[in-house]
Amino acid sequence: MDTTTTVIWIIVAIVVVLALIALALVASRKRKQTRHREAENIRAKAQEQTSVVGQREAIADQTAAEARRAQADAEAKAAEASRLQHEAATHQRTASTSRDELDQEWKRADKLDPNVKSTNTNTDATGARSNETRSNESRSNETRTNDTRSNGTPGAHSKPTDTTPT
Repeated sequence: MDTTTTVIWIIVAIVVVLALIALALVASRKRKQTRHREAENIRAKAQEQTSVVGQREAIADQTAAEARRAQADAEAKAAEASRLQHEAATHQRTASTSRDELDQEWKRADKLDPNVKSTNTNTDATGARSNETRSNESRSNETRTNDTRSNGTPGAHSKPTDTTPT
């Protein structure tokens, strides 16, 4: 081989190496451009998601505020229920005291009234007369009063009218 051939081979080798380097650079640039485009697409999608995430955060904040309002309402209603229970208990105690005082008045009236028979058949465990007994006596007292008013004579009764067919 002569020197000319060797020089040609060296030049061909250098051209091949330069061509390979050029191809590698072109491929590298292409990869960079592809990655750059992919990154831009990801950024665009992320930008779109930013508004969606912002809306979700706003909804979450609004829901949390509604939950706090509902909790405050529930606490207020619980406080109102407690107040009403206390008020009901107070009224119950007052009513019970009033009932006891009324029962004492009934007993006192029964002791003073000579027409009230003193029997223990209609008394409860405390010795108080039952409301049913008082109610029955009231009805009989009303009947006596009504009988007196209708005829003017105590104990006189009007004749009942027979309405049954014969």
